[in-house]
Amino acid sequence: MNAFLNVEESGSRIGMFLSEIAAPNLMRLYKSCGLEFVIIDGEHGYFSHAQMAALAAVANGIGLTAIVRVPCVSREHIQKVLDLGADGILVPMTGTAEQIAQAVEYAKYYPMGKRGASTMRPHSEYNPGKLAQYMEKANERTMVFAQIETDEGVKHAGEIAAVPGVSGLFVGPNDLSIDYGTPGASSTPEMENAYRAVAEAGKAAGKPTGIITGNMALIKHCEALGMRLFSCNSEVGLLSKQIKSMISEFRAEA
Repeated sequence: MNAFLNVEESGSRIGMFLSEIAAPNLMRLYKSCGLEFVIIDGEHGYFSHAQMAALAAVANGIGLTAIVRVPCVSREHIQKVLDLGADGILVPMTGTAEQIAQAVEYAKYYPMGKRGASTMRPHSEYNPGKLAQYMEKANERTMVFAQIETDEGVKHAGEIAAVPGVSGLFVGPNDLSIDYGTPGASSTPEMENAYRAVAEAGKAAGKPTGIITGNMALIKHCEALGMRLFSCNSEVGLLSKQIKSMISEFRAEA
């Protein structure tokens, strides 16, 4: 089992999004501050593959798990980010088991999938050894996460989590609240039912679940429900928050 996924023994894992600042040494900062993983946003972010490769290279070297959120389920996107060294992928707007099964097929080598083999790359440290043994090792290392952001995904969460090769589920509360017609509302009955459904789906499949949000109260609530993977805010979100706090402090009356 991939050690990152062994949350029952190690407890909750805390990470953060990287939205758009392509500074590789931010990975060192994340690690030194105690974060365990980073999600590099290849869906809304405008990172090039070269920038992703540089970010993943630093993360690989310091033991920070690097997950790339791909823009869609396509062989081109999934194979490229894994070949450049990412530890796993996050598939946005996952709605069905069939959709995530296709992502697994692109991400995993034979016999689990149909990922193309080009082993003299960063993902093998340019030293793969015997192909069959490397493929087995890579399949264990490579993670595939589904992001649940729609009511369709919530309804099929159990089937999605049960797909072989799926590593876990993340809730995306912003788009999910929009899909429910309540943009930005994280505590409606529909949202609460969704959190519980995803947490229960992961538990039934023996796979970790989590949420991507800067709302710490929501994170703690989801942890109480059994979720264990938490992407807390982003570099842009925290910069914005701290800058506003600094200005407020400066303008405050003595």
